[in-house]
Amino acid sequence: MLIAANISASHTREFCAYLVADTAPLIAPCRPLLNKPYNDCFNVVSEQVARHGGQQIIGWAIWELSGVFIEAEFHAVWQSSEGELLDVVPRVSPFTHISFLPDANRSYKNRQVDNIRRQLVDDNDVKQFLFLARRRFEILNAGQRALQHEVLLPKSELRELERNDKLAIRLERRIHKRYESNF
Repeated sequence: MLIAANISASHTREFCAYLVADTAPLIAPCRPLLNKPYNDCFNVVSEQVARHGGQQIIGWAIWELSGVFIEAEFHAVWQSSEGELLDVVPRVSPFTHISFLPDANRSYKNRQVDNIRRQLVDDNDVKQFLFLARRRFEILNAGQRALQHEVLLPKSELRELERNDKLAIRLERRIHKRYESNF
């Protein structure tokens, strides 16, 4: 299971410096709003700003499978008028906080953005798992699909996605079993 990356770990700081120079990651407490769609950060945060003021801060949620790989998810959080940074977006798996890296150079252009991933171990299963994650994104976001949150795939791509996902699940189980002492 992915967890919020430890912002004081050297590999996290190095990864964040690669993503956004001269910006340190922060901890944002999670206070998900009720009756809002899961994982729809840009719309949920925009609504929060319209209702309560403050501003939307765009950047990256930084996740880690402890010691195995680290991942940056394009994300938005709410900064209250008092300056408090909060993740107000509901998630299927709730968290108490996220690691968040502000990125003033990025903006949301109403299209999906792939996560940025980096291996932390030399392991072919991890490498293939991360490749499959990238391939999944490519299939689901080809062409105009990048502008959609729900997509219909042609049969050939649906079959590839199903094969991809089955293999990813098997790899994820092997990776978890191999590195379970890290969690």
